[in-house]
Amino acid sequence: MSTDSFRRQLVLALGRSTPAFHSPRAARPGRLRHLIDALSRRTPAFASQQTVNLSSADLHQDDSRTADLRKSDLAGVELNNRDLRETDLIGVNLARANFAGVDLTGANLAGVDLRGANLTDVDLTGANLAGVDLRGADLTDVNLTGTLLIGADLTGVDLAGVNLAGVDLRGVNLTGVDLTRADLREANLDRANLTGVNLREANLYGAVLTSTTLAGARWDWATIWPPERAAEIWFRSAEWPDQPGVYVVLPDAGGRIRPSVVV
Repeated sequence: MSTDSFRRQLVLALGRSTPAFHSPRAARPGRLRHLIDALSRRTPAFASQQTVNLSSADLHQDDSRTADLRKSDLAGVELNNRDLRETDLIGVNLARANFAGVDLTGANLAGVDLRGANLTDVDLTGANLAGVDLRGADLTDVNLTGTLLIGADLTGVDLAGVNLAGVDLRGVNLTGVDLTRADLREANLDRANLTGVNLREANLYGAVLTSTTLAGARWDWATIWPPERAAEIWFRSAEWPDQPGVYVVLPDAGGRIRPSVVV
Protein backbone atom coordinates (compact mmCIF):
# COMPACT_ATOMS: atom_id res chain seq x y z
CA MET A 1 0.00 0.00 0.00
CA SER A 2 1.39 3.40 -0.94
CA THR A 3 1.97 6.12 1.68
CA ASP A 4 -0.91 8.26 0.31
CA SER A 5 -3.31 5.30 0.35
CA PHE A 6 -2.33 4.48 3.91
CA ARG A 7 -2.88 8.07 5.02
CA ARG A 8 -6.28 8.20 3.30
CA GLN A 9 -7.42 4.93 4.93
CA LEU A 10 -6.26 6.16 8.34
CA VAL A 11 -8.13 9.44 8.01
CA LEU A 12 -11.29 7.65 6.87
CA ALA A 13 -11.04 5.30 9.84
CA LEU A 14 -10.64 8.25 12.18
CA GLY A 15 -13.65 9.89 10.57
CA ARG A 16 -15.83 6.84 11.14
CA SER A 17 -14.78 6.33 14.75
CA THR A 18 -14.30 9.88 15.99
CA PRO A 19 -17.39 12.13 16.32
CA ALA A 20 -15.26 15.24 16.22
CA PHE A 21 -14.39 14.46 12.62
CA HIS A 22 -18.02 14.02 11.51
CA SER A 23 -19.55 16.79 9.45
CA PRO A 24 -23.17 17.17 8.31
CA ARG A 25 -21.91 18.77 5.13
CA ALA A 26 -20.30 17.05 2.22
CA ALA A 27 -16.57 17.25 2.26
CA ARG A 28 -15.24 20.15 0.27
CA PRO A 29 -12.58 19.47 -2.37
CA GLY A 30 -9.14 19.55 -0.79
CA ARG A 31 -10.42 19.25 2.81
CA LEU A 32 -9.14 15.67 3.10
CA ARG A 33 -5.79 16.73 1.69
CA HIS A 34 -5.49 19.54 4.26
CA LEU A 35 -6.35 17.15 7.09
CA ILE A 36 -3.77 14.65 5.91
CA ASP A 37 -1.16 17.40 5.66
CA ALA A 38 -1.97 18.55 9.19
CA LEU A 39 -1.63 15.02 10.52
CA SER A 40 1.63 14.58 8.65
CA ARG A 41 3.11 17.68 10.22
CA ARG A 42 2.09 16.69 13.75
CA THR A 43 2.64 12.93 13.69
CA PRO A 44 6.28 11.77 13.98
CA ALA A 45 5.52 8.56 12.07
CA PHE A 46 4.65 10.64 9.00
CA ALA A 47 7.56 13.04 9.25
CA SER A 48 10.50 12.49 6.94
CA GLN A 49 13.87 14.20 6.48
CA GLN A 50 12.96 16.99 8.85
CA THR A 51 15.59 18.76 10.94
CA VAL A 52 14.92 18.26 14.62
CA ASN A 53 15.03 21.46 16.67
CA LEU A 54 15.61 20.68 20.31
CA SER A 55 17.14 23.96 21.33
CA SER A 56 17.43 24.14 25.13
CA ALA A 57 15.62 20.80 25.41
CA ASP A 58 16.24 18.37 28.26
CA LEU A 59 17.09 14.89 26.97
CA HIS A 60 18.17 13.60 30.36
CA GLN A 61 15.50 10.90 30.35
CA ASP A 62 15.64 10.07 26.63
CA ASP A 63 17.33 7.05 25.14
CA SER A 64 19.56 9.27 23.05
CA ARG A 65 21.59 6.39 21.64
CA THR A 66 18.64 5.23 19.54
CA ALA A 67 17.68 8.70 18.28
CA ASP A 68 18.80 10.05 14.93
CA LEU A 69 20.27 13.40 15.97
CA ARG A 70 22.09 14.24 12.77
CA LYS A 71 21.59 17.82 11.57
CA SER A 72 19.65 18.62 14.74
CA ASP A 73 19.74 21.90 16.64
CA LEU A 74 20.72 20.96 20.19
CA ALA A 75 22.18 24.31 21.22
CA GLY A 76 22.07 24.58 25.02
CA VAL A 77 20.66 21.05 25.42
CA GLU A 78 21.03 19.15 28.73
CA LEU A 79 22.72 15.81 27.98
CA ASN A 80 24.44 15.31 31.31
CA ASN A 81 25.26 11.71 32.29
CA ARG A 82 23.76 10.25 29.09
CA ASP A 83 25.13 7.24 27.22
CA LEU A 84 26.03 8.46 23.73
CA ARG A 85 28.61 5.84 22.83
CA GLU A 86 29.26 5.61 19.07
CA THR A 87 26.47 8.12 18.38
CA ASP A 88 26.64 9.94 15.03
CA LEU A 89 26.39 13.67 15.78
CA ILE A 90 27.74 15.06 12.50
CA GLY A 91 26.14 18.38 11.62
CA VAL A 92 24.53 18.85 15.05
CA ASN A 93 24.65 22.28 16.67
CA LEU A 94 25.84 21.60 20.23
CA ALA A 95 27.04 25.07 21.18
CA ARG A 96 26.70 25.64 24.95
CA ALA A 97 25.37 22.08 25.43
CA ASN A 98 25.87 20.43 28.81
CA PHE A 99 27.69 17.11 28.41
CA ALA A 100 28.79 16.76 32.04
CA GLY A 101 29.56 13.10 32.72
CA VAL A 102 28.40 11.92 29.27
CA ASP A 103 29.92 8.79 27.71
CA LEU A 104 30.90 9.74 24.15
CA THR A 105 33.23 6.80 23.59
CA GLY A 106 33.68 6.30 19.86
CA ALA A 107 31.14 9.00 19.00
CA ASN A 108 31.39 10.86 15.69
CA LEU A 109 31.43 14.64 16.26
CA ALA A 110 33.45 15.63 13.21
CA GLY A 111 33.01 19.33 12.42
CA VAL A 112 30.49 19.85 15.25
CA ASP A 113 30.03 23.28 16.87
CA LEU A 114 30.93 22.79 20.55
CA ARG A 115 31.69 26.40 21.42
CA GLY A 116 31.07 27.05 25.11
CA ALA A 117 29.97 23.46 25.72
CA ASN A 118 30.40 21.88 29.15
CA LEU A 119 32.46 18.70 28.65
CA THR A 120 33.41 18.24 32.29
CA ASP A 121 34.34 14.63 33.08
CA VAL A 122 33.28 13.47 29.58
CA ASP A 123 34.70 10.24 28.16
CA LEU A 124 35.78 10.91 24.56
CA THR A 125 37.92 7.80 24.20
CA GLY A 126 38.34 7.04 20.50
CA ALA A 127 35.87 9.75 19.47
CA ASN A 128 36.15 11.62 16.18
CA LEU A 129 36.50 15.34 16.88
CA ALA A 130 38.16 16.28 13.60
CA GLY A 131 37.50 19.91 12.76
CA VAL A 132 35.34 20.61 15.83
CA ASP A 133 35.06 24.12 17.25
CA LEU A 134 35.82 23.91 20.98
CA ARG A 135 36.49 27.58 21.67
CA GLY A 136 35.38 28.46 25.17
CA ALA A 137 34.47 24.87 26.02
CA ASP A 138 35.06 23.46 29.52
CA LEU A 139 37.22 20.32 29.22
CA THR A 140 37.90 19.79 32.91
CA ASP A 141 38.83 16.14 33.60
CA VAL A 142 37.90 15.14 30.04
CA ASN A 143 39.21 11.80 28.73
CA LEU A 144 40.74 12.33 25.27
CA THR A 145 42.55 8.99 25.01
CA GLY A 146 42.80 7.98 21.36
CA THR A 147 40.64 10.92 20.25
CA LEU A 148 40.96 12.22 16.68
CA LEU A 149 41.35 16.00 16.85
CA ILE A 150 42.73 16.80 13.39
CA GLY A 151 42.06 20.45 12.52
CA ALA A 152 40.08 21.16 15.70
CA ASP A 153 40.00 24.68 17.17
CA LEU A 154 40.80 24.69 20.91
CA THR A 155 41.83 28.34 21.14
CA GLY A 156 42.10 29.48 24.75
CA VAL A 157 40.86 26.17 26.22
CA ASP A 158 42.24 25.05 29.59
CA LEU A 159 43.90 21.65 29.10
CA ALA A 160 46.12 21.70 32.16
CA GLY A 161 47.05 18.16 33.15
CA VAL A 162 45.08 16.57 30.29
CA ASN A 163 46.16 13.23 28.83
CA LEU A 164 46.79 13.68 25.10
CA ALA A 165 49.33 10.87 24.78
CA GLY A 166 49.26 9.45 21.26
CA VAL A 167 46.41 11.74 20.16
CA ASP A 168 46.30 12.90 16.53
CA LEU A 169 46.52 16.71 16.78
CA ARG A 170 47.61 17.49 13.24
CA GLY A 171 46.69 21.03 12.26
CA VAL A 172 45.01 21.75 15.61
CA ASN A 173 44.75 25.37 16.74
CA LEU A 174 45.95 25.48 20.35
CA THR A 175 46.67 29.20 20.48
CA GLY A 176 46.94 30.38 24.09
CA VAL A 177 45.98 26.97 25.52
CA ASP A 178 47.14 26.03 29.03
CA LEU A 179 48.94 22.69 28.64
CA THR A 180 50.67 22.79 32.01
CA ARG A 181 51.58 19.23 33.09
CA ALA A 182 49.83 17.85 29.97
CA ASP A 183 50.85 14.41 28.74
CA LEU A 184 51.67 14.83 25.04
CA ARG A 185 53.92 11.80 24.63
CA GLU A 186 53.82 10.43 21.08
CA ALA A 187 51.14 12.99 20.13
CA ASN A 188 51.11 14.06 16.49
CA LEU A 189 51.38 17.87 16.44
CA ASP A 190 52.36 18.19 12.79
CA ARG A 191 51.33 21.67 11.54
CA ALA A 192 49.64 22.42 14.86
CA ASN A 193 49.54 26.01 16.12
CA LEU A 194 51.00 26.22 19.63
CA THR A 195 51.44 29.98 19.65
CA GLY A 196 51.55 31.28 23.22
CA VAL A 197 50.75 27.92 24.86
CA ASN A 198 51.87 27.12 28.39
CA LEU A 199 53.98 23.96 28.32
CA ARG A 200 55.44 24.14 31.80
CA GLU A 201 55.97 20.61 33.17
CA ALA A 202 54.44 19.15 29.99
CA ASN A 203 55.78 15.88 28.58
CA LEU A 204 56.30 15.92 24.81
CA TYR A 205 58.67 12.97 24.61
CA GLY A 206 58.26 11.32 21.23
CA ALA A 207 55.78 13.94 20.01
CA VAL A 208 55.79 14.86 16.31
CA LEU A 209 56.58 18.58 15.96
CA THR A 210 57.04 18.76 12.19
CA SER A 211 56.09 22.25 10.95
CA THR A 212 54.60 23.00 14.40
CA THR A 213 54.28 26.69 15.28
CA LEU A 214 55.93 27.15 18.69
CA ALA A 215 56.59 30.90 18.77
CA GLY A 216 55.59 32.32 22.15
CA ALA A 217 55.26 28.90 23.80
CA ARG A 218 56.40 28.92 27.44
CA TRP A 219 58.30 26.06 29.04
CA ASP A 220 60.55 25.31 32.00
CA TRP A 221 63.17 22.82 33.14
CA ALA A 222 60.47 20.25 33.85
CA THR A 223 59.24 20.34 30.25
CA ILE A 224 60.29 17.23 28.32
CA TRP A 225 60.90 17.82 24.60
CA PRO A 226 61.45 15.22 21.88
CA PRO A 227 65.21 14.51 22.02
CA GLU A 228 65.71 15.43 18.36
CA ARG A 229 64.17 18.90 18.90
CA ALA A 230 65.36 19.75 22.42
CA ALA A 231 68.63 21.48 21.41
CA GLU A 232 66.96 23.55 18.71
CA ILE A 233 64.14 24.73 21.00
CA TRP A 234 66.59 25.59 23.76
CA PHE A 235 68.73 27.57 21.31
CA ARG A 236 65.79 29.65 20.06
CA SER A 237 64.35 30.39 23.51
CA ALA A 238 64.90 33.22 25.98
CA GLU A 239 64.14 33.48 29.69
CA TRP A 240 60.69 34.84 30.52
CA PRO A 241 60.88 38.28 32.16
CA ASP A 242 60.64 38.22 35.98
CA GLN A 243 60.26 34.41 36.01
CA PRO A 244 63.66 32.75 36.34
CA GLY A 245 63.65 29.26 34.90
CA VAL A 246 60.71 29.94 32.59
CA TYR A 247 61.51 30.29 28.88
CA VAL A 248 59.67 31.46 25.79
CA VAL A 249 60.27 30.12 22.29
CA LEU A 250 61.22 32.94 19.92
CA PRO A 251 60.18 33.08 16.27
CA ASP A 252 63.79 32.61 15.11
CA ALA A 253 67.00 31.03 16.36
CA GLY A 254 69.55 32.66 18.64
CA GLY A 255 67.49 32.87 21.81
CA ARG A 256 70.17 31.56 24.16
CA ILE A 257 72.56 34.41 23.50
CA ARG A 258 69.89 37.07 24.05
CA PRO A 259 68.90 38.69 27.34
CA SER A 260 65.40 38.23 28.75
CA VAL A 261 62.84 39.66 26.37
CA VAL A 262 59.39 41.13 26.75
CA VAL A 263 56.88 39.21 24.64
